[in-house]
Amino acid sequence: MICATIGRGRHSSLAEEWNDAAKAGVDMVELRLDCLRREPDMKRILKDRPTPLVLTLRRGADGGLWRGNEDKRQGLMREAIALGVDYIDIEMDVAPKIRRFGKTKRIISYHNTKTTPVDLQDIQEKCEEFDPDVVKIATAATTLAEASRVLHLATTAKGPMIPIAMGEIGVFTRILGRKLGAPFTYAGFNPERVFAVGMIPYDVLKRDYAYKQIDGKTEILGVIGDPIEQSLSPVVHNAAFRAMGLNKVMVPFLVPNGELAVFFKELMWLDVKGCSVTIPHKQDIVPMLQQAEGAVERAGACNTVVIQDGGRRIGYNTDYRAAMEALESAMGGEGAEESVSPLLDKHVLILGAGGVARSIAFGVARRGAHVTITNRHDDRAARLAEEVGCRAVTWSARASTLVDVIINATPVGMFPNVDDTPLPPAAFSRAGIVVFDTIYHPENTMMLKLARERACQTVTGVDMFVLQAALQFKLYTGKDAPVELMRAEVKRKLSPVRES
Repeated sequence: MICATIGRGRHSSLAEEWNDAAKAGVDMVELRLDCLRREPDMKRILKDRPTPLVLTLRRGADGGLWRGNEDKRQGLMREAIALGVDYIDIEMDVAPKIRRFGKTKRIISYHNTKTTPVDLQDIQEKCEEFDPDVVKIATAATTLAEASRVLHLATTAKGPMIPIAMGEIGVFTRILGRKLGAPFTYAGFNPERVFAVGMIPYDVLKRDYAYKQIDGKTEILGVIGDPIEQSLSPVVHNAAFRAMGLNKVMVPFLVPNGELAVFFKELMWLDVKGCSVTIPHKQDIVPMLQQAEGAVERAGACNTVVIQDGGRRIGYNTDYRAAMEALESAMGGEGAEESVSPLLDKHVLILGAGGVARSIAFGVARRGAHVTITNRHDDRAARLAEEVGCRAVTWSARASTLVDVIINATPVGMFPNVDDTPLPPAAFSRAGIVVFDTIYHPENTMMLKLARERACQTVTGVDMFVLQAALQFKLYTGKDAPVELMRAEVKRKLSPVRES
């Protein structure tokens, strides 16, 4: 079940949004009455109830907006119980003062918006002493280890528990609590009101993660990177899992640079079956593999990991194959290394020197292209060029380099910086240049728009993204991916960006 959090300053606005949530199919709402600008009128608020509810009057010390008298707050909570609310959120320290009455279920909660205490287990056990129907523990997490500890509490709980690691690094706890028996999770409803960092919108939880279908047998896959919120990997893979009737879910793990080892140490108790690897980990993960396909060894970069029983990690590079297929297909080729590639003897300029750039550089060089690499940090371009066996040019000279193919493998132009471009208009002076932007969010980047205006042939990052995701799906499941469904899901998620 998904509980959508609602909080407004006026009684009438609260009622209106509650009705909107009911019309949207929300199972239950959390009414944050501490957001009201005047004292809550319980009888008015609870007269008509379009959905079941959790009633919350959160104190300022716990991250709420209640600034009134504490006795008054507790009195309002007792009144709500007397009026028969479905759930009442009671903080652990005041739980002995609020007695059980009627059919109202008790959520005994602990909130810490500053840190994750070391004595979480003691806090959990204390909450369980106060006659809870549900225990909720929500703490601010700044590391993967902290977020992991919060989620792990659900494995030792005596009864239903909702574990939430607040913050971007703990987003996965809001999804995977369901696998560990959480009766529900909290979600945002009004996009203009964010009640906690990391809270996922209701429609995203419902559709993109199929939250209600997650159970104790659901297999977990992850996408790991930093940043991670822009990744569409969970969207396309989860849609494909549902379409194929597979009990799997892909969730995002924010893994800061340099913390890959921490991820594998702290989260493997979840029995993660595989990972999609994105910026900045595609190169750093290679030494952590126990086995790797040839494309990983050639490029020194990995974007897909399959984790076998026992924790054995096998690495693949679906970026490599997808980029070559997308590019060669656009140029009239078949995308196969055995055939004569349309890239043969073409002059190719690659912007960037990271994991994707490495994969593509080795791929086009292998197909007989004359490769030039440039990067904002000239020394990184020179190092990669030396490894590939090609030439490098300075970033300042990139626009004056005469080439047949331009490939952007930098994040310049990625959402939300959609007006940025890694190349000025002067770089597209010759009609017929093939311009490939590996960015897929947005699909039509500023660089591609400039290229089309000058009669260049363009290849979008969506083509590459869908192809590499389909290859990943085959590795994760052993089944052919529903490619067109994956493409449609990408288009659905990107449509607001295209319209803007």
